[in-house]
Amino acid sequence: MGYKDPIAIVKGRILSPIQIIEKGTLVIEDGRIADIGTEDAVEVPRGAEKIDASGKILAPGFIDVHTHGAVGKTTQESYEAINEVSKYFAKCGTTGFFSTTFGSLEEMIKGARVAKDATKKGLEGAQVLGLHLEGPYFNPRKPGAGDPRMFRRPSIEEFEKIQRESDRAVKLISIAPEIEGALEFIEYVTKRRVVAAIGHSYATYEEVLAGIKAGISHVCHTYNAQRELHHREPGVVGAALCEERLMCELIADSYHVHPAAMKVLWRARGADHIDLITDSTTPAGLPEGEYDFMGLKVIVKDGKCVIPRPPVGSALEGTPEAEKETLAGSMATMNGDVRNMVKLVDVPLQDAIKMATINPAREFGFDDKGRLEKGRDADVIVIDNGLNVYMTFVGGDLVYQK
Repeated sequence: MGYKDPIAIVKGRILSPIQIIEKGTLVIEDGRIADIGTEDAVEVPRGAEKIDASGKILAPGFIDVHTHGAVGKTTQESYEAINEVSKYFAKCGTTGFFSTTFGSLEEMIKGARVAKDATKKGLEGAQVLGLHLEGPYFNPRKPGAGDPRMFRRPSIEEFEKIQRESDRAVKLISIAPEIEGALEFIEYVTKRRVVAAIGHSYATYEEVLAGIKAGISHVCHTYNAQRELHHREPGVVGAALCEERLMCELIADSYHVHPAAMKVLWRARGADHIDLITDSTTPAGLPEGEYDFMGLKVIVKDGKCVIPRPPVGSALEGTPEAEKETLAGSMATMNGDVRNMVKLVDVPLQDAIKMATINPAREFGFDDKGRLEKGRDADVIVIDNGLNVYMTFVGGDLVYQK
């Protein structure tokens, strides 16, 4: 759905989101933003295709640094699968994402090769911006939906093999800093410009500080699968709430984190230190029912994706907690996350969009993405006040139209 001539999106409210331009005009040419400003300040090129965005909002495309898949597919199974996922993401306003891989070394290498293919060939929807290794260097006391039998000691050799197979696509690694060998591993990967995140961890506050000293600067799905806040042992959550050096992921679906806890994080860290993510899994975008996610039986009901019981080998087996459901990723979308931050947490729309655009772009060094400015990539979405997506442009190409 690409345009040969320049595109001029006119009469829309532009949230850059650094500035707000009422009745603005945005011109796309050769995949980039050629001009942007008020309608009287921007000259529409002769022959440009005009799109009237009256009553709509123009915003940067969302960047999701933590997702496993959607519409019955994972991002690590095949090029065809990740392409279908990318088209679904575009419908939700996402223009770039990290393919997240986990499991055995063989599964992670497969995911690395898929990410490489997707990067080289391009996709029909949102584009792969990198690879996120979610583990498997985790603490079995906080497995989440993971299989603790897959958890193991950090391995530089494994990391380098995955990097080679992905064509150096790894941008983010989630790890429990308290496990044996973690600090040395964190130092190694961060020196190679890979962001290290604390995730699936039972670390004490002091162990988190040791991880930060080694290079950790990011928190994997804050509040979830990590040591909780206690007034005498702040744990991982306490560190996430007060340590300025940490950028915090947040699944803002209201199931993984209660809206009040979402508000606590926002008030403690502000709009500049939160990355909205989906952590979506294969059933995202599908109706209620029973599905398979990487060999796990999961059930989608009431907006949640759950495992009826903790995974085999979980530390919860044989305890009262074993009667509770375990969340298995989410059904979240990026536009839904932004909507929830506005409606449930009272975050200004401009700040909520920042958490889904500027923040991840800045953190991971995507200098041409994350905001609407002249010369940057034309990753643009057209939405309404309810965050419903009407158009999605990726690199100037129209990849979704409602």
